[in-house]
Amino acid sequence: MEYRILHLYHDLMNLYGESGNVRALSRHLSDQGFTVSVDKKSVGEDVDFSRYDFVYIGCGTERNQKVALHDLLRYRDVIAERANEDAVFFLTGNAFEMLGKSITAADGTVYPGLELAQFEVTELSDKRYTGDAVCNSEWYAKPMVGFINKCSHITGVEHPLFEMKLGEGNAPGDKKEGYRFRNVFGTHLIGPVLVKNPHFMTYMIKLIGSQTADDFQMKTVNYDYETKAYQVTLAELMQRVESVN
Repeated sequence: MEYRILHLYHDLMNLYGESGNVRALSRHLSDQGFTVSVDKKSVGEDVDFSRYDFVYIGCGTERNQKVALHDLLRYRDVIAERANEDAVFFLTGNAFEMLGKSITAADGTVYPGLELAQFEVTELSDKRYTGDAVCNSEWYAKPMVGFINKCSHITGVEHPLFEMKLGEGNAPGDKKEGYRFRNVFGTHLIGPVLVKNPHFMTYMIKLIGSQTADDFQMKTVNYDYETKAYQVTLAELMQRVESVN
């Protein structure tokens, strides 16, 4: 089985070592018997999105985000088409903000987004939200852990990804976080999030496998260090959640 991954803006959008998501996913897919190829593309390079089964964009500075967005807008229609065909997109940190209607920068400049969704992003000039995060979801039983570092409010998200137990949601007073449309996943969680949440990695592998072959059966592979790290992190963070409540 062959699987093709596109790591888009690998140089601009890798602020917190988020390329670890792609490396970890590649290794787990290889362990399942996939032959994995990873293409790295950046600004100015032509991209044929139809060639890829999985597209990843990581977190970047606010400036680099705008550079990436300007380049990505030329593929607006193609990305919408691939999303509706159930291709898997995974965007972490402020990368997923590009999927919305617009981003209003701290200086008031409005940048049009990809409009895959109608949410709007407003950047802040005087506040940044940083801290550990714990969240739940309706589509998977186990909690997620990670870290959030952002300076934006997001309003109008119709299909959020997570429900926050600890940490900042999309906007003040909003416990919902991230965005999901079909197999498009967007979250401010960084970590890298696939490494810190082995159960989410398993979910992704099963999703990928079911798309590749109707009879896909996931092999049991033990990743003891990843599992132990998740368990320790979750236990410590849940103590903080309980102390607040």
